[in-house]
Amino acid sequence: MKSTSKITIPELEMFGHSSMNAVKAFLLLFGYEMKQLKSKFPTNSIGHLHGYQVSLLENLMHSVSTYVVVVEESQDYLVASSILRTLIDGISVYHLIYHADTKDETALRHYLYILDGISQKLEIESRHPLRKTDKIKEQEYNALAERLSFMRNNLNEAKEFCYRAIRNLNIYTTRKATIEKLLYKRNWKFKSLDDSKGYKWSELHDLLPSKFHRLYSDFCNYLSQYVHGLSMSNLTIDIEDKDIYEPLSDNIILILNFIHESMTHDFGVDISFLTTGLIESDNFRAYLSYCNESHKKELLQINI
Repeated sequence: MKSTSKITIPELEMFGHSSMNAVKAFLLLFGYEMKQLKSKFPTNSIGHLHGYQVSLLENLMHSVSTYVVVVEESQDYLVASSILRTLIDGISVYHLIYHADTKDETALRHYLYILDGISQKLEIESRHPLRKTDKIKEQEYNALAERLSFMRNNLNEAKEFCYRAIRNLNIYTTRKATIEKLLYKRNWKFKSLDDSKGYKWSELHDLLPSKFHRLYSDFCNYLSQYVHGLSMSNLTIDIEDKDIYEPLSDNIILILNFIHESMTHDFGVDISFLTTGLIESDNFRAYLSYCNESHKKELLQINI
C-alpha cells in the first residue's frame, strides 16, 4: 500500500519538500568544500592525522553518493538501510577518535584504530596462506606471491610505525602501563585511561552530540535488522513508494551535517576558504537546480 500522507518539514521547503533533493544538493555544496579541504591536506598517510581525517570524511561522503544511487536507480530499501547504518557507525568512530578531549588522546585512538585494522588484516591473511596448485600458472603464482609479500611488508612497517608513534606520545611517559595494555588489545574504543573497557557499538552511537539524537542506538538497532538479514528485513515493502525512503534520507541529511561541521571545525580553516570560488562553480549551478524558485532567487540576489 502506498503512503497516503507525508510529514512536512519546514526546513525542506527550499528543496521542494524533498529529502532526497536536499541530500543531492548538500552533496554538491559539501563536495566542493571537500575538494578545497583536500587541497590543503592532500596526503592521507597514517602519520598525517588531518590528512587521514579528511580521507575518512571523504569516504563517508562517497557512501552517501552510493546511497543516492541505490535509492534512485536500484530502489533497494534493504541496502539503503544498511548504508545508513554503516554511515552512523562511521561518524561514531570519527567522533570518538577525532573529537577527543586532548590531542594526545586523539593521536592514541587514531594509531590504535589503524593498528587494529592492520593487525586484523594480517591475521586473516595468515589463516589463508597462498598455496600452489595445478590450476594456476607458475608465472601467475609468482606474481601473486610477490604482491602478497609486498602487502605484508607494507602492513608490518605501518604496524611498527603505529607502535613507535604511540610510544613517542607525551602521555605515554605518564601512563605507560595503561597504554601498553591498550596496545596489547589494540583497544581504540577504551572509555578512558582510567577505564580501559571498550565502548559497545550502541554506546558509541549514544556518544554523538545531542543534535544527532535520532541516530542513537535504538534507531541503529532497527537498521541492524537490514544489515544482518533479520526477520523484519524480510517483510514485504512497496519499493515503488518513494516516500518510504524519506525517513532514511532525513537521517542521511544529519550525516551530511556532521561531515560539514567536522570540515568547518576540525582543521583550523575558515569557511571562507572552503567556499572560495563556490558561486562560480558547476557545483553551485547544479545545487540551484534542486532549489525552489524563491530560495533560488534569494541566493542569486545575495551573490549579485
